[in-house]
Amino acid sequence: MASSSPLPRSYAHVPRTILWLVPGGEVLIDGRTVTIEPFYLSKWPVTNEQFKSFDPDYRRSPLSSGDRDLAVGISWNQAHAYCRWYAEVSRKPMRLPTRTEWLYACRGSSTSDDQPSWTATPEAIDRHCWHAGNSEGRVQHPQYRHANDFGLHGMLGSVWEWVAEAPETDDQRILCGGSFRLQPQELHPNLFRHEVPHFAATDTGFRVARSFRIGA
Repeated sequence: MASSSPLPRSYAHVPRTILWLVPGGEVLIDGRTVTIEPFYLSKWPVTNEQFKSFDPDYRRSPLSSGDRDLAVGISWNQAHAYCRWYAEVSRKPMRLPTRTEWLYACRGSSTSDDQPSWTATPEAIDRHCWHAGNSEGRVQHPQYRHANDFGLHGMLGSVWEWVAEAPETDDQRILCGGSFRLQPQELHPNLFRHEVPHFAATDTGFRVARSFRIGA
């Protein structure tokens, strides 16, 4: 199992994710106003190099094979285990983002359920997102698209991203944001799907989160 990977001798030997501070605020979700505490979220999803430091047996997808390309074919179980391992290595409370945190981070400064300004037009979607119309059928690195107004790359398109919690009614987990296989008009912050925790595909990945406040 990947979760039994030995710890490296020091944190200095671990390829680190770039954590970006997402400011706190309020956002309208499902008709109610929700207050979000500040938190850190990785600037783009975890890469092959980062994930392989956790699981030496991890096999890269031909659709995303470089060291800095995104790690795909990742299940919720693997994403959760990586976060626990990374927390132990870094001595910081790393975790998956909640769905509410992910949705807030994706919308950026937009506080409504409407399409945020950074994806409001076809031209804006092209500038910010990898999708079926511009990805050439493979995982492209979000760094080469514009960030949203919170400074995060690839929050829509690129890869489906796992979030922490399960739906209320069953033992499935939630994937958010769509992938490079979807048409641009399908991409929206409210886009999500349910899959079992061991599900993995060539367009599933994840980001790492950490609470801003100690003990949160």
